[in-house]
Order: sequence, then C-alpha cells, then structure tokens
Amino acid sequence: MTTYTIRKMINTQVDYQTLSDIERLMDPDDYSTVESWRDEYEGQDPNTLNETYFIEQAGNAIASFQFHETPAMHVPGKVRIWLMVPQDATVELCETLVTEMEARIAAHPINRAVGPVNEAYAVLMTTLKKHGYRSVLQQIDTTLDVAAFDAAPYAAEAQRLAEAGIQIKSLADLMASDPDWERKLFELQSVARRDIPRKPGIKATDVSIEQWRKFTFTSDLRPKLWMVALTDEGAYVGTGNLWLRDPAGKIGDNGFLGVLRPYRRRGVARILKVTLIRAAQKEGLSTINTGNKTDNPMLQLNLQLGFVVRPGWSWHQMDKRFER
Repeated sequence: MTTYTIRKMINTQVDYQTLSDIERLMDPDDYSTVESWRDEYEGQDPNTLNETYFIEQAGNAIASFQFHETPAMHVPGKVRIWLMVPQDATVELCETLVTEMEARIAAHPINRAVGPVNEAYAVLMTTLKKHGYRSVLQQIDTTLDVAAFDAAPYAAEAQRLAEAGIQIKSLADLMASDPDWERKLFELQSVARRDIPRKPGIKATDVSIEQWRKFTFTSDLRPKLWMVALTDEGAYVGTGNLWLRDPAGKIGDNGFLGVLRPYRRRGVARILKVTLIRAAQKEGLSTINTGNKTDNPMLQLNLQLGFVVRPGWSWHQMDKRFER
C-alpha cells in the first residue's frame, strides 16, 4: 500500500511552480506557465470558496484537486472541480484523490460538484463513476495545424463583410486607437456570454468590470491574438481570442468567441476565427486547440476551417449531487 500525504496549497511562487509541474505530468505538450497559475489564483475573489490540495508521495507532489465557486456563473452550494493526475495514474492514487477531495468538500455547505475530466484518463473516470459522478455532457476536442491553414478561400467573404460595414481589428490596434476600448469590450463580452449554450436553468452571472479585469488582463493575454468585430460607427459586435499558456508560447488555447444577436448569420464568427488564425501564423504559433459540446454549431465551424478531432481526447462534464 502506497503512503500518500495531503497538503493544502498556499499562494506562493513555489506552489505555483508545483501546479505547473503537475500539469506537465498530466499533459507534457500543453501545460500552463507559473505566471498563468499565479494570475489565476491571485485574481480570485477572496470572498468565494477556492481550495486546492496536493497529493504527495515521498515528499513530491504527484497530483492535485481543486474545488471553487465561480463568480461568473454562481449557484449557491455548487462548486467546480479540477483534478490533475498523470495519464498512467494508478487506481490507488485516483481513489485517494477522489476520497480526500470529498472529505474536504464535506466541510463546506456544498451540495453539488461538477467539472471536466478527459476520457484519456480512464482510471480517473472509472473512479469518479464509482463514487457516484456521472457524465452529463461531452465536449469534443479539436486541434489545428496553424502553418497549414490557408486563408485565401475566405478573402471574398471578408471583403463582403467589410463592404457591409463590419471590420475586424486586433485588440492591440484598438488599445492604441480607441480610448473607450475597455468599456466597450467589457460590455460586449457581458452581453455575448449570456448566450453561451448551457443546461436549462443555468445562466451567466454578471460580474463587475473590476472582476473582469482580474481574469482578463493576465500574463496569458496577447492583444495581437484578440480580435474584435466592429461597425464603421465604432460599435463592438463580436469578439474572439487565443490564450498562450504554454511556456514555449507555441500553443494557442481558444478563448471565448461571441457575436451579438443582431449580427449573427453574416459570417462574422467565421471571419473572426480566420483573422485569429492568420494572426497566429504571424506570431509563430504551431497549434490551436479548442473544444465544443457536440451540439454546439461552433464545432462544425471549426471542422470546416480545418480543425481535426483529437481521438480519445474528449472531455466529459462530471456531475455529482451531495445530500446535506
């Protein structure tokens, strides 16, 4: 029987490095920098529940679990979970992780825990199901070879959009030319994210501009890889961006992409994505990764643009309700 110890994380540079190291064990090709982890934790609202623990063996952290409230989608008694284990994690390690997490969840008035788990981590998935978690939705992961993308077939559509009075500019350009860019972008995202497809009864929670700044203006932000669709009059009507979390700065993770309702079905989302990919080419990215629920139209758009499904790499939203 293996001896594990459980240690609560503290917000120090050492523990941010530990998180990065564990994530690298989880996915050697795509893991976050120390700065990304620091931004995430230091940007948390101190009034919300957010606890992270390390599982250590012989003094080395080999896995972690986190549960936290989400201000942007707050439901009383509900927490998001995030579990990190190596792909070859043993049954014993996964059992320890889930058991210890639930013991700490029980110390709070929590009645529901949800969070993404990749199907590539078969032992962890099996362990969660044994503990009463169930998959309530599936998200298909896709990836794009940035260098191989050809934007030429979309040039005419981009021209038609421009002639209709909608242009695409990078956030870097807008920060230099529009003194009101921050308020406009905040209001655009606030409205657009209310339309993100969610389960019945679940809706976005409005956040203040101060909270929005904390989780937007981080070390992962690349203004050249953030595009905004705007009218000739300067109204912001669509947005999409890429985050760069890996230390090498070569892998782009797709951020939120949204278009205001009156401007949908005009090709705005497609040209936003095409412009983002062209910017990624200029910035030397090798790969863009993204994921969408199976019934999300954005999945079909990504496939049309050349994204390919990552076999055996789908994410499942695992969900469990507790009796309290």
